[in-house]
Amino acid sequence: MYIRSTVFIALLAIGATTRAQYSGIGIKGGIQATTAHAILVRTVPITGVTAGLYAPWGIAPKVEIQPEISVSTMGTGWIEPDGDAYTERSLYIHAPVTFKYFITNGFNLAAGFQFGKPLSARVTGSEGDLDVTDRYENLDMGFVGGVGMGFQHGVDLSLRLYSATTRFHGDDDALFAKNRSVQFTIGYRFVQFRRSYTRRRP
Repeated sequence: MYIRSTVFIALLAIGATTRAQYSGIGIKGGIQATTAHAILVRTVPITGVTAGLYAPWGIAPKVEIQPEISVSTMGTGWIEPDGDAYTERSLYIHAPVTFKYFITNGFNLAAGFQFGKPLSARVTGSEGDLDVTDRYENLDMGFVGGVGMGFQHGVDLSLRLYSATTRFHGDDDALFAKNRSVQFTIGYRFVQFRRSYTRRRP
């Protein structure tokens, strides 16, 4: 197993180093685990999905800025001190903007800020299925960062963490719940523009 993992990582690294850096426009999608950071109530992660458009653009050698627009399912599982449990799921439009620094021609580190607007939210528990969209703040904001790998044929892999700095329940004066997520996405640049300052290999 160790040998297979080592070979797999080596192949990815080789593929990444042969990637010429391109700007472009692409589509991306993936899975994520979402939860909330809160006080007084224990939370557990739930699974979600995300999909949207991204537009990486080279602004300097080894540096890209990447605005995105996506639709994502968020939420968390709540477990109260008395043992009652319920699940809260929400749907957001997200607009992250990240800066990517390429350590190699393919492997990169990313960091930035994300804005989100809730579209809907529901709670499912012992009292049934309730719409709680009106409890939500109109804007969710926080930091985003992670690692990624891009390939010459246009495929981009990304592992990213999101940590909100604002609470999502507008009427909450006790829990101060803030969104958290870990996501893995696969993107494809269906339009690519070669960067004029890309270092040419001999």
